[in-house]
Amino acid sequence: MRSFSAVALLLAVGCASKPPVPVGPAPDAGALYIQAKKAHAVPQTLSADARAFVEAKENGGRYSLHVFVRRPASIRIEALTPTGDPAAVLVADQGRFALLDLRNNVFYRGPATPENLSRLIPAPLRDEELVALITGDIPELPDARPESARRSGDGYQLTLSSLRLRQEVVLGADLRVVQIRRIDARGNLLWAVGMDEHDDSSGAQVPRLIHLDAPLGHTAVDLRLRNTLAGKAPPAGAFQLGVPAGMRVEEVQ
Repeated sequence: MRSFSAVALLLAVGCASKPPVPVGPAPDAGALYIQAKKAHAVPQTLSADARAFVEAKENGGRYSLHVFVRRPASIRIEALTPTGDPAAVLVADQGRFALLDLRNNVFYRGPATPENLSRLIPAPLRDEELVALITGDIPELPDARPESARRSGDGYQLTLSSLRLRQEVVLGADLRVVQIRRIDARGNLLWAVGMDEHDDSSGAQVPRLIHLDAPLGHTAVDLRLRNTLAGKAPPAGAFQLGVPAGMRVEEVQ
């Protein structure tokens, strides 16, 4: 299965045609990063219906979802049955994670690590990275600094570096985030995300199509967002999840 060919092409290595010749002087990397972060300061909250198409060793398949996020790192993802009833509910808030798996009558809880968050939709991402990507922002790279920037076609390419990781960001002329690549010190691509069909009704550029490739984990995820509502506070208790009576609890690390 392969969806979103137009988005996936953003992630392809190499291209038969040459990119447009950059025009003008190279921008300052630090100034461009600050400008881009300011451009994506909103929305603070977002909810949407979604369809996820997942290729992975575990938890692959097609999912109907309802998604709530609140910056910086609060998430609620409801996976639905074909009739619209909940099949599983995942919540992450303040560094904690819970997953109500109604299919297997198990309640998982523990820290909000990428491994635990992947128990529903597999992706090697931290909670704050997921929130940033869904709201169209650049995920933070801990201890990184803006290293370089250059013009690329009508937009820009910005590189952030830490001691062990590098993050390459492609921005449009209006500073919308088009592509992000996370690379380790050995040059291995940890993950790449392409974004398309941005919606600016919230005052920021929020993608409605998100494609993730994680080569080392042999994982690809296509996420289609619709009925997006930005800036409205989520329902009370959206990021809390209690244990239903009679459900087995499993503590995970």
